[in-house]
Amino acid sequence: MQNRRGIEIKDVNVGDYPWRVQLLYATCLCLALLLFFLPLPTGWVVIGCVLTLLVSGYKGWRTLRYTKQVKQVSPYLDALDGQLEALPARLRRRLPVIFVTGDATPRYFAEQDNQQVAISGKCIWIAVPDMSTLSLTADALSGRWPEMAGRIGVLFTLTPERYINGPSLAGYLQTFRQSWADASKTSGYKLPGYLAVNARLGEEPSESAPWFWWNQQSSGIRILDDCHTPLNLWCQQAEQPHQHRRQHLAVMLKILQQWLDEQVISVLNDTQQPVPQWIPGAVACLNIRLAGESENVWQRYLHDATTLSLPAAAETNQSIALPERLVEDMPVYCPLPAKKRALCHAVILTAIFAAMALCSSAYHNRQLLQHVAGDLNAYRQVAMDSYDEKLTRLNVLKTDRQLLDKYYREGEPERLGVGLYTAGRLILPLDVAIKNYQPPPPPPPVEDVPKLVRLDSMSLFDAGKAQLKSGSTKILVDALINIKAKPGWLILIAGHTDVTGNPESNQTLSLARAESVRDWMIHTSDIEKTCFAIQGYGATQPIADNETAEGRAANRRVEISLVPDASACQPQAGHQISQQN
Repeated sequence: MQNRRGIEIKDVNVGDYPWRVQLLYATCLCLALLLFFLPLPTGWVVIGCVLTLLVSGYKGWRTLRYTKQVKQVSPYLDALDGQLEALPARLRRRLPVIFVTGDATPRYFAEQDNQQVAISGKCIWIAVPDMSTLSLTADALSGRWPEMAGRIGVLFTLTPERYINGPSLAGYLQTFRQSWADASKTSGYKLPGYLAVNARLGEEPSESAPWFWWNQQSSGIRILDDCHTPLNLWCQQAEQPHQHRRQHLAVMLKILQQWLDEQVISVLNDTQQPVPQWIPGAVACLNIRLAGESENVWQRYLHDATTLSLPAAAETNQSIALPERLVEDMPVYCPLPAKKRALCHAVILTAIFAAMALCSSAYHNRQLLQHVAGDLNAYRQVAMDSYDEKLTRLNVLKTDRQLLDKYYREGEPERLGVGLYTAGRLILPLDVAIKNYQPPPPPPPVEDVPKLVRLDSMSLFDAGKAQLKSGSTKILVDALINIKAKPGWLILIAGHTDVTGNPESNQTLSLARAESVRDWMIHTSDIEKTCFAIQGYGATQPIADNETAEGRAANRRVEISLVPDASACQPQAGHQISQQN
């Protein structure tokens, strides 16, 4: 886009920017990402939050410090108030603002009342002797007069005769380049720049000495006048006595142009440096004698190129006229108000936050789906007869089901939100899998096995006898009630004695007593003989101490128990037929 004068216009962001609000908003978004969305361990989340707060605090401190520095520069611009108020508002909004900086800055404002500001019909000139305050001055100017934002340029003044060697000159140029880059960053666009060289070119300069200028688009050196007269034509227009001097001055100007290209412009636009290139829109030169070193870089270069030396001359105290025509075509940029600039940045921050939140939510949802689907597949791969492993997998599915049910009832957490939660579709497959689970079959019922029936031999038999006493019937009937013969169980009747007497006799007596009890049970009940087995142990299995009378009495016993035996207590064929008949 171009203005009425045909000058290029670019959109940029400038103005009194609300740094604190934007910093607070960015900090909140960053903390929200760390706490609710990013898939980081708890330790890393804590570290990230601490670093975010530290960086935010440091940035806020830097912003506050910078604000104070801008306020220190603001009184420097107070001199503009009265002069700008005297200008028409329309003219005030159209005039470009040029910051004049460099080693010859005071000479350009020597005739001004406050020696800081000069206002002409084409431009507003502001002196910035200290290049380090160039950025602060630009920020203060844009904040105080927002309508001037976008119309700021820089005029860099250079006196070659003040530098004794190339490194000192290069260091000074790098300082200016960095200051200009900082000012451009503050303003939001690359400030247009111009180079004004003040050097002695041989003849004694007069107060009416013209400015010479050139740029990359021009075909050669021209006079900075209304017609932009070429240098050759200017030399020819002189009268005969002055024509020789002008031709000599033209030669010196070409040598100066060559020196500037080699030792000044090359340093300012060196691409190897991390600072942005500074390419002047135009270069102006004025033949003038200023304070300098006797042996300087310009004189040495001139001597090496032409073997000529400049004659000694006294320093002049004349002021330097501002090259107004040099900045007539300076680009003008359309400023963007501070609120719109902050709004654009807020939209960008919100878009970044939304993108990262969506990516994090997609990652968490994918992990949840893979986890639940993996548990479901693992459950299905276990055979149903692997009851222990199947039950373990079932408990895992129930835990997953409870988690998904909680998300369904209470809502999914923030890390799964923003419209990407789809794990609810796994609830139905989980319910089907849990419902189809088949528990292991119940164990077979354990039949009641009668407890061991223990009878006192002295209650059944006389001492040393194997015949049942007449009063033993009731005891045997009670024992018979507890013995329930059935197929597959053998009724074992075992006789025991104490240690009194001969062991062989005791063993025979115990066997005979067991046989008497068996015969009584067979005679009294309908239990088959095949259901019984007898055993005589004598005194080999005592249950009490045989040294005492009570112990010997306890050892004299008959024990009845059931012993599993598949072939025992099976009814005989003949006996079944007789029962049927």
